[in-house]
Amino acid sequence: MKISVSSLGGVGEIGMNMYIYETDRYAVIVDCGVKFTKSDEIGVDLIIPDFSYIETIKYKKIMLIITHAHEDHIGAVPYLIKEYPDIAVVCGRYSWDILNKRLDEHNISVNQIYIEDFKSFEWGDFEITAYPISHSIHGTYAVMLKIAEEFKVVHISDYKIDSSPVTCTPFPLKEFISFGKDGIDLLMADSTNVIKNGFTKGEYQVTKGIEEVFKKASGRIFFTTFASNTERLQTVFNAAEKYGRKVALEGSSMIKHVDTARKHGRLSFNDDILISRKQVEKLDDNKICFIATGSQGEGVSVITKIAENDYSNIKVRKNDTFIFSSRIIPGNEHRLIYIMNNVYAKGGSVITADDLPIHVSGHAAKEDALLLLKILKPKYLVPIHGEVQHLVKHKKLAADYGMHDENIIFFLSGNKIIFENGSFKEMQEIPAGKRYVDLNTEEFLTSDGLKERKKLAINGAVVVVNSAENVENIKEDDIIIQLIGFSIEKEYINILKQSIIEYSQIEESGINQKIEFSEYTEQTVKRFFKKRFNRRPFISIINTHNGAV
Repeated sequence: MKISVSSLGGVGEIGMNMYIYETDRYAVIVDCGVKFTKSDEIGVDLIIPDFSYIETIKYKKIMLIITHAHEDHIGAVPYLIKEYPDIAVVCGRYSWDILNKRLDEHNISVNQIYIEDFKSFEWGDFEITAYPISHSIHGTYAVMLKIAEEFKVVHISDYKIDSSPVTCTPFPLKEFISFGKDGIDLLMADSTNVIKNGFTKGEYQVTKGIEEVFKKASGRIFFTTFASNTERLQTVFNAAEKYGRKVALEGSSMIKHVDTARKHGRLSFNDDILISRKQVEKLDDNKICFIATGSQGEGVSVITKIAENDYSNIKVRKNDTFIFSSRIIPGNEHRLIYIMNNVYAKGGSVITADDLPIHVSGHAAKEDALLLLKILKPKYLVPIHGEVQHLVKHKKLAADYGMHDENIIFFLSGNKIIFENGSFKEMQEIPAGKRYVDLNTEEFLTSDGLKERKKLAINGAVVVVNSAENVENIKEDDIIIQLIGFSIEKEYINILKQSIIEYSQIEESGINQKIEFSEYTEQTVKRFFKKRFNRRPFISIINTHNGAV
């Protein structure tokens, strides 16, 4: 039987994870996430996979399995279900509580099935088992697939081998060893952190660093991390209680994740430690800890607004301590530097993982990845979940371990691997790409549309309004020129006007017909700004009279 594995995102990039396992009649999608935007992707709030390939396989029975509730794994689910409402969604209870809130925001209902730890279920040609594993969010699973009773796959996109986490599930080494005792056919494994030596440190390693900050801070503490990292939040609540501070939660996603974790018994603290923003005003600064969103410097986050003195009545004060307890996602550096400089300028201080051990990764380092290879003994390895450099390093790690080069398959988003009778046969290309989401309009922006926005941002726009009834008698007063996003001296505006009204002096000659006024004006404006200012603005020509074209 032919079995295929495809990716619509998450390979060769960080974010937008989406993988598809197929037989002739069935398909299992693993995750459907978003990619967060960069500063030059103007007016774009989210990036999701292009689902065009799903259209080609929609005749199959399709199931979506969610490994965990990070946005790069669930954020695009509402958009997928809007287009393909018959897809069944399978996930753990913790992930469902978070995902269901997203679906409610889009007024979407789905055919939902709960995962039961270590219990197998069937979906046509697939026998599927979910193994709870350690990561930085509760309810994370590795997915074990037996396809057509002959092909064993382990899909483990986010993990670390942590035997004693704070509140998350310890990594089930015993069960993995049992599953891999006879080897497996294919391992699809996380590559994000394989460039780091050793094992990834356990969550308990951050306790000492966080407590040291709480012990020494003389003013208010502002703590920020990923809202989903409730293990880290447990450490903060413990430190706040130990050093006599009350906690105020700021940011809707932070509040939602704390509520979900408490509901599932994964976050524990006394109710009286939580206070409202009004109650904060009655306490001394050294009795206050804010836990807020904004660890990546997001423009609308609480930490960003506080740093800009733009958040309610909370302003940065002298002796405030801001703790950034997360890794910096590539591309966000400049945002965070801006925020930290704002904090310092207002008399506060900043603590990062460069100063104290206040963060550990949720992703496998080299030794974690090697241990996985040793206990699962895969015939084939496909590095996933990472940029190209991470995939290449993972491939080298496996080769150094002793895997044959031809059994380590390098693939990227838009690739489809075909296996037949248990062996790799070929790789194909499938439709794949990105769709840019503007949350203000809920519309998708095309790549061309994004290019236009970038062009506008860099080069500005020129609007030429012509009020002449007859362009053959056009005068300077008939032309208004409006520049948007930049300015030039008035003398240049006058020169451009003169160039435009020269249209009336152009004579038709021989077979050459005189071009229309709008076309002539656009060419004139384009030439003027390219030659004089090396600028290529967006150009709009408006004729107020129908006859003037």
